[in-house]
Amino acid sequence: MRRWMWCVALATFALMLSSVAALRATTSQDMPALTGVWKLNVEASTNPNGPPPKAPAPGRRGGGEGGGGGAQAGGGGGGDEGAPSRSATGDTGGSLNRDELARFNGSKTFFFTAPPMMGIQATPTEFKMLLDPEKKMGFAHQTDNKKQTLATPAGPADFKVKWDGKKLRREVETKETLHLVEEYSLSPDGKQLIVTVKADSRMVFNVQNGDIRRVYDRQQ
Repeated sequence: MRRWMWCVALATFALMLSSVAALRATTSQDMPALTGVWKLNVEASTNPNGPPPKAPAPGRRGGGEGGGGGAQAGGGGGGDEGAPSRSATGDTGGSLNRDELARFNGSKTFFFTAPPMMGIQATPTEFKMLLDPEKKMGFAHQTDNKKQTLATPAGPADFKVKWDGKKLRREVETKETLHLVEEYSLSPDGKQLIVTVKADSRMVFNVQNGDIRRVYDRQQ
């Protein structure tokens, strides 16, 4: 059923792409042709869903450096049931309550999970993404680097999108201190989309133990 949904959505997206063909012909030579349908190539990617968290040092209790397990989706291990996790209030210097931590973990899970397929429409002034046709999940951005607040499955987030030479840069920030930067670029032959993800929130230092590099193969 889900495969059928993707087939329908990709066909619809292909029609949308054909409607912008004339516009693509007039875009700047510096702007890569990100418009298309892309499928994740797991083998060619590096930590597409983020590297695993660092294990706590022997003899240390709870979160440890970078928040440990508390920054993982559904995390918060240790301590009394119902109490805030150590990573939310201790080593990281954060002060998130239970609801805020739940939203933080939800945002982290959403943004650090590589979409298996993406539909993209990119012009000099707009960047649109289709991530899940069944749930009609996607984003529409203006590439003017101005803050835009949009809904996500884990709550609202602020986005800023701009072209940076041959790369498209998308900056994301939530109220719960999650801050990350995604960069979208093409391989030299234009057949692959390269997406890198970097985070600098105090509560996701563990994510930075390795690069997050997603490689997508062009389908259309």
